[in-house]
Amino acid sequence: MKKLILLLIFAPIVGCSPVYYVPNTQNVPAITEKGQTNISFGLNSSESTDGIEFQGAYGLTDKIAFQFNTDWPKYSDDSSNGSGHIIEFGPGYYKHLSEHFVFEIYGLIGFGGLKYEENNTNYQSIKANFFRIAAQPSISFTSKYFIASFSNRISNLNYNSISGNYYDIEYLKANNSQWLFEPALTLQAGIKNIKLQLQYQHSINLTDSNFLQDYDFVSLGLKVNFNALKN
Repeated sequence: MKKLILLLIFAPIVGCSPVYYVPNTQNVPAITEKGQTNISFGLNSSESTDGIEFQGAYGLTDKIAFQFNTDWPKYSDDSSNGSGHIIEFGPGYYKHLSEHFVFEIYGLIGFGGLKYEENNTNYQSIKANFFRIAAQPSISFTSKYFIASFSNRISNLNYNSISGNYYDIEYLKANNSQWLFEPALTLQAGIKNIKLQLQYQHSINLTDSNFLQDYDFVSLGLKVNFNALKN
């Protein structure tokens, strides 16, 4: 099987069985003022998939912000393929702790789906929808050319509309609710308006440590601050 290479980190693709959960990049916009608008485009890699993402955030007031995120992970080899998607959004609160440090916390809800197909001797497939409710606090160090953030997403993931003829379909039906604890480190560097963003995230399953999911996740993206372009 092939190996994906992202930022010199090698992540082996695991075929042979589906992965029912892959984290998406945590959007840590480091909003510091009303009207600040951030958008980012990125690529990501986990232990079994790679994907593309779009994220955005906006400072509604001097305390309240809003974010919107999407992700499309995919996997394929000679005998199987899988794909998924998520749309996530929610409001948040931000506060300056000092000149260079800002605290944020977002309440997020996400909706998505997954599909996995195997075509060995017999065709088998499984598909499902899911929703995820999460709280995401963070602390960020901000400067003109560099931002460093530590965040943690605490979420409850629930599957529904599970269907297909995959031999292990009863596994997902019996394990359709999972609690997740996901710390992440995000680094951004560049010029005032445009920064390259790197994030590493580790997913800890608090409900079932053996759940079929990916646990380590890396993403690389480009972030643009439109509010700064006006200044």
